[in-house]
Order: sequence, then C-alpha cells, then structure tokens
Amino acid sequence: MAPPVRSLLTRRFGLASGPFSSRGFRRCFWREVSLRLMAASLVFAVAGRAMATELVGSNYIVPNTLIRIDTSTGAGTAVGPLVESVRGLAFDTNTGTLYGTLFATDSLLLRINYSTGAATVVGSLGSVDPEGLAFDPNTNTLYGTNVFTDQLLTIDTSTGAPTAVGALGFPAVGGLAFDPNTNTLYGTDFILDRLVTIDTLTGAATEVGPLGIPRVEGLEFDPNTNTLYGTGTISDELLTIDTSTGAATAVGPLGFGFVVGLAVVPEPSTALLLGAGLLMFASARRPTQRLH
Repeated sequence: MAPPVRSLLTRRFGLASGPFSSRGFRRCFWREVSLRLMAASLVFAVAGRAMATELVGSNYIVPNTLIRIDTSTGAGTAVGPLVESVRGLAFDTNTGTLYGTLFATDSLLLRINYSTGAATVVGSLGSVDPEGLAFDPNTNTLYGTNVFTDQLLTIDTSTGAPTAVGALGFPAVGGLAFDPNTNTLYGTDFILDRLVTIDTLTGAATEVGPLGIPRVEGLEFDPNTNTLYGTGTISDELLTIDTSTGAATAVGPLGFGFVVGLAVVPEPSTALLLGAGLLMFASARRPTQRLH
C-alpha cells in the first residue's frame, strides 16, 4: 500500500509528526524553495564569474610572508606571515586547498590558509626537499621536484610521502606549474635558465627555450587566462613566460625579495559567495520544528 500523502510530505520537508497543518506545510515548503533558489543564485554567481582568482606567492627570506600579487603591475602586498622556509606552492582546485613545502632537514608538506598565511602540517617529506610544486586537478596529483637528486616526484596529499617518478635530466628544476587545459607540466631550470616541459610518466624534461632572465624559480599557470607566470629571484620581478619559446617578459617589481612559490587561488569574495551558497543548501535540508 502506498504511504499516505501526509507521511510523504512529513519525510520530504522534515515535518515532525503531529497534527497536520496546511498552513505549516505551505510555510515549510516555500521556506525550502526560497532558500534553495537563493543558494542556487549564489552558486551561479560564482560560476558566472568563472571562479575569480588571484595570484599569491611565498617570500623565502625573513620575514617569510604570503603575498598577494597584482598581475597587471607585479606589485605584491602582504597577506600574512608564513612559517620559515616555505618554498613551493600549489593549489588544489578540487578541494580548495593551498599546499606548500617547508624546506628543512626534515622537510614538511603543509596546508596553508591563503587568506591569512597560517599553516598546518600534513606530514613529513623526509630528507626529500621539493622546491617546485604543482597540482594536476585532472588526476588529483601533486607534483614536486628535487634538485639535489634531479627527480620528478609525486606527493601523497594525505600523508606527505613522496614517490620518485624519474630523472628530469636538468640540474636545477626549481619552478613547477601545470596547465590543466593541455595537461602540460612546465618547469624552470634556474641554473641553465631554461623553460622545460616534463613527461609526468617518466620524469624526463624537454627544453622549450631560454628564459632570458636569470634565476626564475617561482612558476604558476593560470588556466583562466592561459598565462604562465614566473618570478625572477634576482630581479625581484613578476614575469610572464611564452610557453612556445620560453621567453620571459617582466611585468613589474614584486617588492618582496626572493619570491620562490606561486599559486593561483580564489579571490576572497568568490570564496565567500560559494561558502554562503553551500550554507544555504545545508540550512534548507535541516528538519523544521514541530508544526501544530
């Protein structure tokens, strides 16, 4: 026998058992509809803005700082203090997590709050010292490079454990960036001053061309604008890099010495809109109070 209409409506809209009230039902029904419409409008607003993003960087010298970078001028502004010796940065767009590597005797993988710079430890990287860091959202893979062993690495984002993929064939690949639109992993060798592409299955790197600017160590690809950014640690400049030739062009001074990590993260306003939409969805699913 089919369940009574009252029972179906009670379960669907979270009505507690008790005397049935058509007024109470209507109030509950329209409350849920309105909340879901508002939530959907916020989520679509975020999607309509193509998930507005900004570029952040890690300053390796004291005082270690997470900075926000104006991509039109290169100027950096402080977001908040970082723990000492953070080098690589990479953002996981699937979980909204900013990862960083702490360069030390026992190196660490970190999760970093990109609104404040506060960091929590994921796990130990051991004696491996990844400099470059990049995330592939298509396969959920975090890549790193070890310049001391000339290896491409994959890093477990739940434990920090690194696994060697293979030899890069270049002496100092310190910058790393992933283009999810073409599934291309880029690197910069800061001794030879070359842009390279890297085979993610073997680790082998292939030269694209000379950068024309020394010591390019920070590297990040913005898939929204198809722009490869870099940082010159000697010139203290933000750079754009031609992915077909390797040629780097200065955008402007960063104003922070030795920026070695770069990552594209959501703008704070975009993150707030998305969070508000998700909270509204959660609120709409909460059971209502008993109706009489």
